[in-house]
Amino acid sequence: MLQQIELWGFLAGLGLFLLGMYMLEQGLRGLGSRSMKKFLREQTRSPIRGVFTGTIVTAFLQSSSLVVLIALAFVGAGIFELRNALGIILGSNLGTTFTGWIVTVIGFKMNLVAFAQPMLAVGALGTVFLKQGGKPYFYSNLLLGLGLLLMGLGQMSDAFTALSTNVDVSVFRDRPMLYYFLAGALLTAVIQSSSVSMMILLTAIYTGVITLNEAAPFAIGADLGTTSTVLLGGLKGSGEKRRVALSHFFFNVITSLLALLILPLLLYFISDVLSIQDPLYSLVLFHSLFNVIGILLFLPLLERYIRFLVWLVPMAEYEICAYIKQVPAKVTDAAITAIGKELIRMCVLSMRLNLRCFKIMAESICRDPLFTETTLKSYEDDYAKLKRAGGELLGYNYTVQTQAQDEDDVRKLTRLNHAIRNATYAAKFIKDVRHNLADFRHSHSPLIESTYADLLDVIEGLYPKLADLLLNKHPELVMEKYEELKDAVRASYERVHQDIYHAIGKEQLEDEEASSLLNTNREIYLSNSALLESVHVIISLMNKSEDIPPPVIQPAM
Repeated sequence: MLQQIELWGFLAGLGLFLLGMYMLEQGLRGLGSRSMKKFLREQTRSPIRGVFTGTIVTAFLQSSSLVVLIALAFVGAGIFELRNALGIILGSNLGTTFTGWIVTVIGFKMNLVAFAQPMLAVGALGTVFLKQGGKPYFYSNLLLGLGLLLMGLGQMSDAFTALSTNVDVSVFRDRPMLYYFLAGALLTAVIQSSSVSMMILLTAIYTGVITLNEAAPFAIGADLGTTSTVLLGGLKGSGEKRRVALSHFFFNVITSLLALLILPLLLYFISDVLSIQDPLYSLVLFHSLFNVIGILLFLPLLERYIRFLVWLVPMAEYEICAYIKQVPAKVTDAAITAIGKELIRMCVLSMRLNLRCFKIMAESICRDPLFTETTLKSYEDDYAKLKRAGGELLGYNYTVQTQAQDEDDVRKLTRLNHAIRNATYAAKFIKDVRHNLADFRHSHSPLIESTYADLLDVIEGLYPKLADLLLNKHPELVMEKYEELKDAVRASYERVHQDIYHAIGKEQLEDEEASSLLNTNREIYLSNSALLESVHVIISLMNKSEDIPPPVIQPAM
């Protein structure tokens, strides 16, 4: 009966601690999730900066799994490259060790459990009575979470103290090192938090249930156990996301094995060289130290590590709407970037479809892989692919828009919505006159041949510049190039239009031929204008330039 009572006391303390972690995370997300994601996106330009960023953000959010999962979402959205995500992964392991320092210094050394009641009182009342969504509400979440953390920590400490007093704790000792390592990995994999595992471990060592030599391999196993969440989140995703998930797994496996191999040396360094005898400080220092060693080991080999991951997980052929399938609609900023990436692919596919109608090789327009990758076997299949992508993207965009909170995000999503439609319309306009283009190519009329050559010149002159703009080849010239193309689209339409009317006036064209030429010129103008509008939205988002006015598509005469 005594053991049952202490078991329930321990579980009650664990439940309070987990609830406190949840409330703390909810408060932190409410106060800083948007700025945190922006910080992640902007501060990962190099692996070293990524390590620093991953450390700081994980220390703030108290969850390495959460930070790595955010990185996974950003990789899926195309915001991060693998190199940037690796820096965050290396830093997140070090950042999660801050939990142990906080619990050791505050929970045990400063005895602040007495402050739990006022924190609980203020936090709980604010959470219940304040309006949800405001900063005071989220600050109340923070206080409530901290109070629950301290209360849960005190509850578990009492349970372990009673356990060490009334039960022979020698049953937990003198087992093989591998036993403690696997116990730490299994416990963390089950509860999905190395921070909670470390808290349980620190409580056990504080009450004398286990020793430092037994706790150290348990801490190593706890780090390895966190990989289960990321593996589940990434292995079914895109090739790039699988690389990130596997990079996190391999880093923790190698670091853990290395830590086990040099475990006696590290403990000797802490106790004899640094002269730290307190087992709590020794354990949290050991936890931080072997993670620092892992970072120092991987950073110089990062390029080779990336090449290994690329070899291990080859990038599969482009899957339709692959980016948006990796990003939850509720992660608004990542979702907007993912939609922008998909829209680029849609515009390129639309341009390639149109080039096929004109019998122009895409490689002659742009050598970028987006233009030269293998396509489907027929024009009809590619066109169906474009329409399917447009439908999926519009549905996803609508879902994101319904969950977006920021007015600026809603405005961007509305613009993207129109751009998606225009990318599809750009191909449809040319598809509608595809048969006319074929007739013009086989015509024996010198005038029709000449007019068709003019239409080819329009496409061959516009598309390379449009591709440069779309792929952001020269960001410093975006405004100038955009204005030039907008004027060129209108001018080319009017020039060909006037030439056709001039030929009609001289009775050089049959009525049916004149009608076909006028209609084809008009559809080409509408297609080019629709493409330009879509590209305008993309470059506005990429360059964060809201001062570029949207193109005015004037009605064709």
